[in-house]
Amino acid sequence: MSNRLVETRTVRTAGAPRPRRTLLINLALLGVVLAVGIALPYLGASSFAISLTSTILIAGTLASSVNFLAGQGGMVSLGHAGIAAASAYGAAWASRQGMDTGMQVLVALAVTLVVSFVYGLLSMRTSGIYFLMVTLAVGMLVYGLAFRLSSVTGGENGISGVERPAWMESYWVFYYFVLAVFVVLTAALWIVGNSPFGASLRGVRDSESRMRSLGYSVASYKLGAFMISGSVAGLAGLLAVWHTHFVSPSSAGVDRSVHLIVMVILGGVGTLLGPIIGAAVVVLVENVLSSYVDRWPTVLGLIFILVILFARAGIAGSARKLINRIRRRRSRSEAGDGGSPPGHPSVSERSTTNE
Repeated sequence: MSNRLVETRTVRTAGAPRPRRTLLINLALLGVVLAVGIALPYLGASSFAISLTSTILIAGTLASSVNFLAGQGGMVSLGHAGIAAASAYGAAWASRQGMDTGMQVLVALAVTLVVSFVYGLLSMRTSGIYFLMVTLAVGMLVYGLAFRLSSVTGGENGISGVERPAWMESYWVFYYFVLAVFVVLTAALWIVGNSPFGASLRGVRDSESRMRSLGYSVASYKLGAFMISGSVAGLAGLLAVWHTHFVSPSSAGVDRSVHLIVMVILGGVGTLLGPIIGAAVVVLVENVLSSYVDRWPTVLGLIFILVILFARAGIAGSARKLINRIRRRRSRSEAGDGGSPPGHPSVSERSTTNE
C-alpha cells in the first residue's frame, strides 16, 4: 500500500502542469507576435495593410479587456464599447478645446475611470444574465448620451479632426506604438490574472458563496476587476480615436459590444492570444471580405457557428487542447515502448487511472 501511494504521487507530480513552462510558452507566444509585428513593415506591406493591422491590434486590445472579465471572473460584459467610446469622446473633446496631447490623455483616462466605476458600481452585486443586462443597459445609456449631449459630443455627426501626437503622425510610427501597447497590456492582464488577485477572482467565478464564507468581499473583487478591464478598454478607445481621427455615437453601439464578445469566443475565452485571433477574423471579414461579399455578416455568423460546433474552446483554446492531446499520446506511446512487467499497468495507464 505504501509503495503504491509513493508511486501515485510521483506520477501526479510528473504529469502536473508546470507554471514555469506555461510562463515560458506565453512569453514565447508574445515574442512571436512582437517579432512578426516588427517585421511586417519591412516585408513590403502597404500602408493599407499596416493601417488594417493597427485596427486589428486596437480591436484585440479592447477584446482583451472583455476576455479578462469573462475568463478570470466569469463576467460577460455587453457594454465595453461604451467605455471605449467614452474615452474616445474625452480625448476628442479635449482636442476640440485646443488642449495638448498630455491633457487629451488625462481627460480620456479621467472619463474612463469615472465610467468604469459607474459600470462596476451598478453591476458588482449581480452575476450571470443580470450582470449581462446591467452592462447592456449602461452601454445603451452611454450611447444615448452621445446623441443627447450634442454640445459636447457633436450629436450624430460626432467629432472629427482629432489629431494624435505629432511624433506619431507617420502611420508606421503609430503602428509600432499600437503594437507595443498591445503587447504590454496583454502581458499586464496575464500577470494580473496569475496573481493572488486573479486567483481570488477565479474563486469568485467558480463559487461566490464559498468565497463569501471564507471572508472575501466578492463585490469589491468584481469592482476591482471591472476597473482594470475598463482601464484597458479606455486605452483602446484612445488609440482608436487617434487612429481614425473621428468618433461618433456608433462607437458606443450595442453591435460593437457584441462584436467584442464574438472576438473573444472565436479566439477562446481565457486564452492569451485568443482576443487578437478573434479580432483578426472579425476585422478582416468586416473590412476586406465586405468588399467582395455583400452579405459579409452572414459569413461571419457561419464562421461563428462552425467554431461553436467544432471548436468550443475557440481557435486558440482548441489548438492548445489539440497540442496537449498529441503530447499525451506521444508520452503514452513512449512509456509503452519502454515496456512494463506482465500483469502490471504502464506509467501512462496509472496516471490516467489516478486522474
